Amino acid sequence: MYRNTLHYAEKTKKACSNINPCFDMTVEFGIIGGSGFYSISSKGIEEKIETPYGNVLVNIFNINNKKVAFITRHGPKHSIPPHLVNYRANIFALHSIGVKQIITSSAVGSMKKEMAPGSFVIPDQFIDFTIGRPKTFFVDNFEVKLHNGTIRKGVVHIDLSEPYCPHLRNESIVQSKKIAKNTFSKGVYVCTEGPRFETPAEINAFKILGGSLVGMTSVSESILARELGICYSTICLVTNFAAGMQEKISAEEVFAVFKSKVHELEEIIVNTIANLDISAKNCSCDKL
Repeated sequence: MYRNTLHYAEKTKKACSNINPCFDMTVEFGIIGGSGFYSISSKGIEEKIETPYGNVLVNIFNINNKKVAFITRHGPKHSIPPHLVNYRANIFALHSIGVKQIITSSAVGSMKKEMAPGSFVIPDQFIDFTIGRPKTFFVDNFEVKLHNGTIRKGVVHIDLSEPYCPHLRNESIVQSKKIAKNTFSKGVYVCTEGPRFETPAEINAFKILGGSLVGMTSVSESILARELGICYSTICLVTNFAAGMQEKISAEEVFAVFKSKVHELEEIIVNTIANLDISAKNCSCDKL
């Protein structure tokens, strides 16, 4: 089916203005909260954003006079497993309200002893092992207008030599090192389909391939954001060692570690956005 997307930004702006006449749709930054990160301390307004892929609830607030939109990836009660997250709706919703830069959080397992639970890692590369989820917008005659004015349509091959925006990564690293004792500025994120955890044999294979971290979400978002010319980076919180490196893995352990560190994570993200200098942006995320 033809995806007529060019009108969605204006349609969204008018709809939200009707709900809240004081609402300014100039939203520059987006945050996607992963497992354990379901809300943010700043008070804002909640809006329902219509997209071709479904509706998305976003909370919009200010950080240092910058408008920011927050989405919870798995829902406020963690009711959506990683393989069923509506990644296209989430990324398109942020694009449609003007977001140009997205920072996310990711709970991950570590495949390196030095990256112990409680560490923060800002990955610079990924390896994709997902198999069943949509990872492109460009099907069914999709076309979209990027924030730089370019119209993208047809067959689109994005460059992922730097899959995570270096501009966002650099500021995240600076802020994380100020707050967290154990911050790693590089890592290879291996993305699996989920929702199950991995086997020790799989982890051994990922290590051979150069993997540092294993998770189930970030890669799909990174690809889709790049297709829409949006800068994207993730801050990973190590919640456990990967399978075979500890006796067993449980969701309870993941959430417990995340809960103990979520305030640090929020501070890192908020400070990153507050200190980002858009005029100094020197990445090529909005170019093929």
